Amino acid sequence: MQIHKLCFLALFLANAAFAVKFNFDSFDGSNLLFLGDAELGPSSDGVSRSGALSMTRDETPFSHGQGLYINPIQFKSSNTSSPFDFKTSFTFSITPRTKPNSGQGLAFVIVPAADNSGASGGGYLGILNKTNDGKSENNLIFIEFDTFKNNESNDISGNHVGININSMTSLVAEKAGYWVQTLVGKRKVWSFKDVNLSSGERFKAWIEFRSKDSRNTITIAPENVKKPKRPLIQGSRVLNDVLLQNMYAGFAGSMGRAGERHDVWSWSFEN
Repeated sequence: MQIHKLCFLALFLANAAFAVKFNFDSFDGSNLLFLGDAELGPSSDGVSRSGALSMTRDETPFSHGQGLYINPIQFKSSNTSSPFDFKTSFTFSITPRTKPNSGQGLAFVIVPAADNSGASGGGYLGILNKTNDGKSENNLIFIEFDTFKNNESNDISGNHVGININSMTSLVAEKAGYWVQTLVGKRKVWSFKDVNLSSGERFKAWIEFRSKDSRNTITIAPENVKKPKRPLIQGSRVLNDVLLQNMYAGFAGSMGRAGERHDVWSWSFEN
């Protein structure tokens, strides 16, 4: 029993030594990497900065970029071991600058390198391109907040949330919205409330991975709404074959021919 306790303590201390925890209430450029068109978002006056991390630039058709935490994060003790638990939350907004809205969307990403040279705009969200889309050696996972229906990616709609691994085709996707529970008589009843991701409204997202049962959950709601108790997406997917020992976490986004802003306003991460 004593040996078992010592082994458990050693494992706990080893994992704790590589734990990462941070919180950005707003962004000033410190502790971030900017790739492609990613930048500190401009304010409405066009001179000062808004405090947002922005993935795209209005004046550039098919603009795309990535904003990543400056240091790689250890997701596993080795490339062959199981991933650690992790959770992240952030507030974001997607704001069309022209009509009709031509997308494309924003994503939370975990990528193997701080390099977006193999990324394209449009439906590839600044993450992949036509050549590398779907390849297992990509070793990346992302949660997309998609505002344009791309038939080549089998999108369910132009307003959905999806879990993607190595591919622009989601493993699972749900229309954007959140669950609320109300009392009807003596019964508690769940009802679904739709949201429009490209309304310009700020939303908050919560993404969590639990290693012991490979449980993934994604929850979203308007910024001023308390975290819903029922996730939008939940399920199990072993990530051993996807996550490497050290990877970068952050955001990616892209637009089509027309202008659309993709802004992240706050971000916390913990593993």
